[in-house]
Amino acid sequence: MLTLLALLSCQPVTEAKTPGIAEAKPAPVVEDEPVRPVRMPTGDVIVRECYGGNEREMARRSSGRPPPPPPAPPTSVASAPASAPMGTLGTTSDYASGDGGAAGYGGLGTQSSAGIGGAGPSPAKAAAGAKSPVPRTRAAPAEEAEASPLADATANDAPARSMTDASESKKKEDKSSRADEKASDRDEYAAYNKDANLDWGATVYLSNDDSMSLASAQRLLWAIQNKAPVTTSQVRPHELLNYFSFETDPVRKGETFSVKGSAEQTAPDVLTFAFAVKGVTPAREPLDLTMVLDRSGSMSAEGRMEYLQRGLTKMADQLVRGDRVDLVLFDDQVCTPLENFVVGRDDPSLLNDAIARLAPRGSTDVDLGLKEGYRIANARNGGESDGRNRRMMLISDALLNTGDINPNTVTEVAKAYEESDIRLTAVGVGRDFNDKVLDMLTEKGKGAYVYLGSEAVVDRVFGVGFPSLVQTIAHDVRFALDLPPSLAMKKFYGEESSTNKEDVQPIHYYAGTTQLFLQDLQMNGRPVGSDPVTLTVEWKDVKSGAARTQAFTTTVGALLESDPRNMRKARALMSWTDLILARTLGGSPCGAPFGAWQDRVNTLGEDAEIQWLDGLTSPLCGATPVPPKPAARGVAFKVKVDSDLPIAEVGLTCSGRTQTEALSGSDTIARFASATPGGCTLTLQGNVPMATKIEVPATGGEVRCTVRGGRMSCG
Repeated sequence: MLTLLALLSCQPVTEAKTPGIAEAKPAPVVEDEPVRPVRMPTGDVIVRECYGGNEREMARRSSGRPPPPPPAPPTSVASAPASAPMGTLGTTSDYASGDGGAAGYGGLGTQSSAGIGGAGPSPAKAAAGAKSPVPRTRAAPAEEAEASPLADATANDAPARSMTDASESKKKEDKSSRADEKASDRDEYAAYNKDANLDWGATVYLSNDDSMSLASAQRLLWAIQNKAPVTTSQVRPHELLNYFSFETDPVRKGETFSVKGSAEQTAPDVLTFAFAVKGVTPAREPLDLTMVLDRSGSMSAEGRMEYLQRGLTKMADQLVRGDRVDLVLFDDQVCTPLENFVVGRDDPSLLNDAIARLAPRGSTDVDLGLKEGYRIANARNGGESDGRNRRMMLISDALLNTGDINPNTVTEVAKAYEESDIRLTAVGVGRDFNDKVLDMLTEKGKGAYVYLGSEAVVDRVFGVGFPSLVQTIAHDVRFALDLPPSLAMKKFYGEESSTNKEDVQPIHYYAGTTQLFLQDLQMNGRPVGSDPVTLTVEWKDVKSGAARTQAFTTTVGALLESDPRNMRKARALMSWTDLILARTLGGSPCGAPFGAWQDRVNTLGEDAEIQWLDGLTSPLCGATPVPPKPAARGVAFKVKVDSDLPIAEVGLTCSGRTQTEALSGSDTIARFASATPGGCTLTLQGNVPMATKIEVPATGGEVRCTVRGGRMSCG
């Protein structure tokens, strides 16, 4: 009560600071747990009155020191209003490390090196342009590619696998020799091949999604599920590949990525490759999180403000001692009710009250909010931000209607965030949020954005999925696929591909994120099993900025002998997007598109995610749901979950009655006090609801469910 009165009267808050986040919930750090060594941020928490008539009044804690003067704006961004000047460059703070594991299907070997750039186009090719069929240099020596793909898996340390063992002069000689051989082979294939304009044996640079966005997939699935209209622009196949889960290999200790490959001959002259790339989930660093929150009048529609508040409350449970939070509110004005709030040092009711008092009002000036968020986040530079994870998160429907309403200029501030090493995440709220603005914003800032369209999604994104939302493990990431002379890129199912490295925008990679790279490759005659294939990942270390490289090498034969499930699932998803595209263009999805979808689903086997998707798709072509069974007396039943992706909720549907239980990172058992015996449907809320049939015994009991790459088994 004292805190609330102080906020309303604009007076300093003087009660003692207490650790924790929410008094009514278990705090992430409790007194009987060992406190990890965290350097607490300095400075006083600032409390401003942002809910009354005067938006500029403020109260400061303890010292009453004036805020530091604002730094000058960067040249890449238009100058902000006087109330929100821009800042100067800061420092990066992310760090990546890995856990153990061995390479799996596809026989992918790995090479790791620091400060070594990946293979790029030759000077001749760069001068000629992307279409000129000039050979590329390899990302790994030929003798290494021809060795056993798993030879390096038994090495005791990374230097034993490093490409730095050979002298620079020897590597240059080998590289030149291989380039000459590759050019000769390419010319031989092109001489009699009808597709001689293809780049045979090229190094192709790939980007699955330059904004690492899941929002369009979320919106598309919501629309299909709720029978809402879908436009052609909403169907983005590459984002659907990023959204669904695939089987991956563990990231080996000390490394940042793992790659799991597979291949299948899908036409007489086509090989289809799939590479599932997984990023490590590193140890958590102290977080500097500046939240830019939309409280404009449009946030009253579709429960948007309720989603925002629910997400912030869920987020508060994920914060730990030493994390620092700023809340910036905008409508047609901007105000920061809470600045420099430090978890474990400041009264948790300050954060809780600021969240609870949010209410829609005014019009929408996103530009004003973004620039004020930048000013606050960038004011803490130098030593104060060293070793800290600096993030800015925008939560908005982005319906620009006042101030600067040009998406091209509004989103330019994202470049300033990127240049200042402040990582950007955008969260779209409501079915009708402005996708264009958020997509442009996160593309320019190399960030990611997601969509909140239901309470279940809110709980997953801000609950078990929170680490992936705020942890970056690698900066300026590029993927390069180095092909043998017998293969050429025919179709890439991601967002960008080019033999010119500079044509493909690098991305930032988030913790625990998986991307599936799917491509059709033109070949001549039969596959050549001994041909080497290398996928190289280049990036900058999040802590030091040093160049890093991992090269994963295998052969065409090893890929063909591996489990093709990832590749088949990806192809099924592409068939599904073809089906939906046919529908958006006014055609019938129930002819050839639906037949192709069913054929690919049938080759895949059990997959809970695909089964859920098929449940949405079949009614479009006349399928009818099974009627519920009558209820019976309930029994105690437990569901234990072991999953490689975050599961936010477990649902149990028996005889038409559905019960749900939320899970957290530490609690993976759902307990149902009154389950109906007999045949039931068990649903795990992952990226999508994944369902399977189970039998609940008349005496109750338990079941264990394992989820790997979207495949769910319960027994």
